Amino acid sequence: MRDKRRTNKEVANSLVMVLQFGINVIVPILLCTIVGTFITSKTGVKGFAIAGILIGIVAAFNGAYRSVKGYLKNEETPGQRARRLEREALKEKDSSGE
Repeated sequence: MRDKRRTNKEVANSLVMVLQFGINVIVPILLCTIVGTFITSKTGVKGFAIAGILIGIVAAFNGAYRSVKGYLKNEETPGQRARRLEREALKEKDSSGE
């Protein structure tokens, strides 16, 4: 029962991370493109639209990198997971009286 809850929690956390990643990429690109297009329409200089797109892409990758970096920082490494599982197995073995 506990493993099923833990698995469900891990799946939910992964889904939230994917959704957050998508939002971190789409929103800056769209906003900067809209602002660049608006400035282009007001001034007539075509470079603002391209600059807005480029700034949006840079901001999107920066935000995505920061969110993934924070998520991975909280994850345990395979070695840490193996040691934790080994400790849990030893505790179960000791508590069962073997």
